[in-house]
Amino acid sequence: MGIPAGSVGINIDPSAAGSAAALRLARLADDSGLDFAGVQDHLYHPEFLDAWTLVTTLAGATSRLTLLPNVANTVLRLPAPLMKAANTLGHLSGGRVVLGVGAGASAPAIAAYGGPQHTPGQAVSAFEEALTVMRAMSDPAQRSVRFDGEHHRVQGARPGPFPERPVPLMVGAYGPRMLRITGRLGDGWLPSNGYAPPERVPGMQRMIDEAAVAAGRDPGAVQRIYNVMGTITAEGAPVSDSKGVVGPPGFWVDTLLRYREELGFDSFLFWPVDGDSETQAALFAEHVAPRIRTATPRGPQQS
Repeated sequence: MGIPAGSVGINIDPSAAGSAAALRLARLADDSGLDFAGVQDHLYHPEFLDAWTLVTTLAGATSRLTLLPNVANTVLRLPAPLMKAANTLGHLSGGRVVLGVGAGASAPAIAAYGGPQHTPGQAVSAFEEALTVMRAMSDPAQRSVRFDGEHHRVQGARPGPFPERPVPLMVGAYGPRMLRITGRLGDGWLPSNGYAPPERVPGMQRMIDEAAVAAGRDPGAVQRIYNVMGTITAEGAPVSDSKGVVGPPGFWVDTLLRYREELGFDSFLFWPVDGDSETQAALFAEHVAPRIRTATPRGPQQS
């Protein structure tokens, strides 16, 4: 199933104090017609629930919403078991799972949880190995997976069971090496506007496209989903960009359509920054999402 072009989604906070609100927000998104929901994966934060457990719970509490970790930490989550878990949830949910993956945001916090404390260069190398393993573990043609890397080793792992459709691997990437890995091996790119602001996006898109072409892939096969942080305000309220996109619904529609037209993103995930998340999600679902869907989606721009 994945996340079709033109989709719109919502971030769900994994705070343990807001676990009841997370369930309400997922059901609101499911009932109001939003397409997907993401949960950030920082399991070393003591106030956060484990993202994979929460994603699984939300999948069981909804009927049509696609869920994804945004993005799973592949340092603390070994790639072969992580792919097994994603394939299992894909099988049980009727394909309503996408696997967002990244190299890990905080080396000291990862080390405190028992993971290796990589240098930035090591983290990227380890991520490329992890993504290679996950692709092999999601391939029904592979009866036994073997991989002998510097950071990851798999010695005859037998992949499966497989869902009806492969679980897409969306990459949270920002640096040049990670962007090139996305173009070579990822099913999609999943950046956030706080780390990939609009003015930087065209150059980042070119790196993905060039790497895809060099690997013999169609750049258009690499999906582009933008995490957009901000706040929907009342009509007529002043517009500010101090906390991402801030303004009334019409401003949000114009901004997201401009991001699609000028930056090449085909889908968007809304991260409410201020205000009640359920109220923000309802405003987004009622006043923004329908107008994004009715506009003709465009694929990634190519240079």
